[in-house]
Amino acid sequence: MSPSQRYGPVVVALAAGALLGLAGPPANLYPAFWVGMAALAYVLEGGGRGRWLDGAGRGLAFGTGANLVLTRFVPPVLVRFTSLGFAAGVVALLLISVLQGLAWAVAAVVRVQLGRGGVPSWVAFGVGVYAGTFVPAVFLWTPAGLVTPLPEMIQLAEVVGDRGVTLLMALSAGLLASAASGHAGGIPPRRPGVRGSWLRSALFLGAGLGLPLLTFAEGKARIARVERDRADAPTVRIGLVQPSTDAVARWDSTLGPEILARLTSLTQASESEAAELTIWPESAYPYPYSHSSRKCPVGAKAILGTGVRGPVLTGFLMLGHGEQFNSSAICTPDGSLTVPEDKIRLLAFGETIPVIGRIPWVRRTFRRGTGLVPGQRNVVQAWGPIRASVLTCVEDTLSDGGREAMADRPNLLVNLTNDAWFAGTRESELHLRLAVIRAVESRRDMIRAVNLGPTSWVDAAGVVRARYDSALAGVLQVTPALLEWRLTPFDRFGDFPTAALLVLVSLAHIVRARGRKGGRLNP
Repeated sequence: MSPSQRYGPVVVALAAGALLGLAGPPANLYPAFWVGMAALAYVLEGGGRGRWLDGAGRGLAFGTGANLVLTRFVPPVLVRFTSLGFAAGVVALLLISVLQGLAWAVAAVVRVQLGRGGVPSWVAFGVGVYAGTFVPAVFLWTPAGLVTPLPEMIQLAEVVGDRGVTLLMALSAGLLASAASGHAGGIPPRRPGVRGSWLRSALFLGAGLGLPLLTFAEGKARIARVERDRADAPTVRIGLVQPSTDAVARWDSTLGPEILARLTSLTQASESEAAELTIWPESAYPYPYSHSSRKCPVGAKAILGTGVRGPVLTGFLMLGHGEQFNSSAICTPDGSLTVPEDKIRLLAFGETIPVIGRIPWVRRTFRRGTGLVPGQRNVVQAWGPIRASVLTCVEDTLSDGGREAMADRPNLLVNLTNDAWFAGTRESELHLRLAVIRAVESRRDMIRAVNLGPTSWVDAAGVVRARYDSALAGVLQVTPALLEWRLTPFDRFGDFPTAALLVLVSLAHIVRARGRKGGRLNP
C-alpha cells in the first residue's frame, strides 16, 4: 500500500472533521454537519472490509479536526488565567482535541466491525456514531446539540433524545456516502451492471437527502403544535441577572461588598419591572455559606438587601462538615432559605478530580473548585406556582442531567452558569446551543442566568425567545410558561429503546449475513 493510499483517508478525515467544526459559531455552516459526517462515512466505506485499526485512525483524525475548530477557545483561556504561554495553550488544545476525538475513533471502530459482520454500511455508520456519543468527554457535544439554531431538526428529541437525533443525522450521512461510493450499503444488487449501480446510488442519494428534509418538515409541524399548547399555560415574570463579575474577582474576598452591591442594584431593577422571582447565576453570592442553614444571610452580607423584597434564587458555594458544594437555593421574602440543590454532575478537572477526587485528603488539598462534593439527588426549588429544577453549569448539556432534573416533574427548568472563565470566546454560545435540546427532550421552558454569557429564555419547542449578550451588567425580563405536561417518552425511558432497537437490527443483519455465507458454503 502506497503512502497516499495509507494516509490519504486520514488526511481526508481530518479535513472532514474541521469542516464539521465550521458548522459551529461563528461560521454557522449548518450543512457541514451532514457533509462532514458523510465524508467520514465515505473514507470508512467499502462494505466493511477495512481493518478496525485503520478505522480507528480515521475516526480519531476526524474527531481531532472537529474539536480543533470547536474548542479553539482553549488557548486564550489558558493564557488569560495561567502563567502558561500561547504555545502551551496550543499544545493543550491539541491534547484535548485528540482526547475528545476518541469518541469518533470508537464510532469508526464500531462502524468497521459491524460492516465486516454484514450490517449495511450506512446502518453501521449510524450505529457507530450513536455508540460514540456515550464516550465521556470534558466538553461533550453532539451534532444534534450544535444544530439547535435550526429547532425544526431536533423536535424528535422528546422521543429519542439528543443521541437519537444525532443518529438520524448520521444515518443520512451514511446514505450519502453509500451513494457517492457506488456501494449498495451492504444490499446485494438486483440489477447487475452500470445501470443497476446508478439506480442504487440514486436511491441512496434520495434517501440521504430525504431523511433530513422529512425531519425538518415533521419538526416544523411539531413546533406549531407545541407553541399552540403553550399558549394556554400560565406564565410567570422572572428577572435573569447578568452581573458581569470577573472570574478572578469572584474569589477575591475583599471585593465581596462590591459584587453584592451590584447584585442588589440589579435585583432592585428586576423587581421594579414586576419580576415575581429574580435569579442570580452560578456561585453569584460572593461569600461561602452554611449548607445546613435554612435562614437567608443578614446584615452586610444579606441577599435581601435594602430595597429588595425577594424571592431571589441564587447560586452559592456552600460549606458543611468539611465539604464544599456548588449549590443553589431560594431566599424567600420572609428570610427563609429553601433546601439547597447541589450540583450532581461535577466538571472533571474544573470541579473534581476523576477517580481519586472522592478521597477526602485530595478534596482538602484541592479545596478551590476541584474539592467539590456532588449532590445526591435533584431538589426542586419552589415558590408560589413555580417548581423549578436547577441545572448548574454544564449539567444542561447532558441528557442524563436533564432526565434527573425531571424526576420530580417540575414545571420549569433553570440553568445557572458562570461563563466568566470563557468571556470573549465562543464557548458560551456553544454551551447555549447544547442546552437548548434539554428543553425539547423534556418539553419544558428553560431559563438561563449566565454570568458573562448569553443569558436567555428557551421555550419548550427549543426556540430561543429572548437573550442578553452584553458584557455590561443587566437584567433580562422573561415570561416562561409553567408547563404541567406529562413526562416525554425520552424522560420516561431514556436512550434504552433506541439502543435496544439498534442492537436488534445489527444482530439481525449479522445473522442474515452468516446464513447467506453458510448457504454458499453448503448448497
